[in-house]
Amino acid sequence: MACLLVATSLVISSCNLTGAAQPTAVPFAATPYQPGNEAINAAANDTNSAETSASTTNTTTTALTETTTSSDAATNSTAVAAAPAASDASQPAATAAQATTGVLRYSGEIAANYQVVVVAETPGMVLELPLQVGDIITKGALVAQLDTILLEAQKAQAMVGLEAATAQLALVKMPPDEDDLAAAQAAVNAAGAAYNRASGGLTEEEQRLVLAQLKQAQAVVTIAQAAYNQVKGNPAIGMLPQSLQLQQATIGVEAAQANYDKAVKGATQDVIAGAYAQLAGARAQLQRLKEGAKPEQIKAVEAQVKQAEMGVYLAQLQVSKATVKAPIDGIITRINSTVGAMAAPGAPLVTILSHEVKVTVAVEETRISQLAVGQPALIYVEAYPGRAFEGTVAYIAPELDPATRTVQVTIRPDEIVNELAPGMSAAVELLNQ
Repeated sequence: MACLLVATSLVISSCNLTGAAQPTAVPFAATPYQPGNEAINAAANDTNSAETSASTTNTTTTALTETTTSSDAATNSTAVAAAPAASDASQPAATAAQATTGVLRYSGEIAANYQVVVVAETPGMVLELPLQVGDIITKGALVAQLDTILLEAQKAQAMVGLEAATAQLALVKMPPDEDDLAAAQAAVNAAGAAYNRASGGLTEEEQRLVLAQLKQAQAVVTIAQAAYNQVKGNPAIGMLPQSLQLQQATIGVEAAQANYDKAVKGATQDVIAGAYAQLAGARAQLQRLKEGAKPEQIKAVEAQVKQAEMGVYLAQLQVSKATVKAPIDGIITRINSTVGAMAAPGAPLVTILSHEVKVTVAVEETRISQLAVGQPALIYVEAYPGRAFEGTVAYIAPELDPATRTVQVTIRPDEIVNELAPGMSAAVELLNQ
C-alpha cells in the first residue's frame, strides 16, 4: 500500500511539472523605420534580437526542467513568467528615443526661385537673338535687338516739335526791337488818318482835287464831242476813232462825277466802323510790343515746351526698349522667337530661370509648433542617392489650406547647387534647431 501511494505521488508530480513547463509566447514588436535615423533603427534591431534570444533561452530552460524535481519546476515556472515582462519593458525606451529626434520628413519638388518670361515692349523685327537654350546669362546682358528705323523717325519728329516750341518761348520773352516799334507806330498813324477821313469827310484840298478831276473829265468829253461832230455824217461813223474816243471820254466823266458825289456826301457808318477797328488793332499791337508778353502767355508757351520735351523722352524710351536686356541672372530654358521674326508688344522672346532653387512642402497643422524660419533642413533627390543638401526654412505661409489643413513651407538650399534642377522630385527633412 505504501508503495502504491509513492507511485501515485510521482505520477501526479510528473503531470504538474509538465503543465508548468510550457513556454510562454513573446509577442514581436517591430519599431517603425524612419529614413535618416539609422541610430534608432539599429537600436530597434538590437532590441528585437534581444527579445528573440530571451524567448529561445526560455524555451530551452523549460525543456530542461522537465527532468527535474517538483521544487525545481516551480522555480523555472517563475522565471518563465518574468521573461515577457522584461521584454515588454524595453519597448517604451525605444519609442521615447524615436520621439526625441524631432525629424519631420516630407516630399516636394525642386522649383526655381524666379521664372521670368522676357517679352518685347515695342514692335519691330528681331535683328539679333544671340542665345541658345542652356546659356548662362547675367542681368543686363543682351537678349534681343529689334529694328528701330520707325522709332528713330518718330524721335526726330519729336525733336523738331521741341525746337519749334523752344523758339516760340524765346520769341515771347524777347524784348521789343526798335524797328518793330517804329513800324507799329506808323501803322497806328495810317489807321488814324484813315479813320479821320472816314469820320470827318474830305478836307478842302481833297474837295478841290475831286472837283478838278471832274472838270478835267468834262473837258475831255467836250473835245471828243467836237471831233465826233466833224465826222458824224460818215456812214461808217461807228468804225472811226472819233466815236471810240467820245465813248471813253463819256465813261471818264461819269466816274469823276461819282467820285465827286461820294466825296461830297462823306463815308458811310460801315466804312467808319471798319476804319476804327483797324486803328484799334494797330494801337493794341504797338502796346503789346512795348509791354512784352504777359505772364500767362509765357506760361502757355512754357507748357508747350514741356509737352514737346515729354514727346522726345517717350520717343527715346521706345528706342531704348528696342534693345531687350536680361532682368535677372539665370539660365535660358526656352526661346520663343528667332532672327527675322516680327515682335509685337508683349510677345515672349525667351524664358529665364534663376540659379537659386527652392522646395515647397505641405506640413500638417499639428506640426506648426515645430516650424520656424531659419530652421535647418536636409534635401534629398533621387538623382543623387545617399547625398544630403543642406538647406534652411526660408518662408512659412501665413495661412493654412482649409481643404488639407496644411501650411506651405518653403526651403532653400544654403548654397547654389547646380545638381538641384527645377522639376526634380525631392524629400525634405526638417531638423530641430
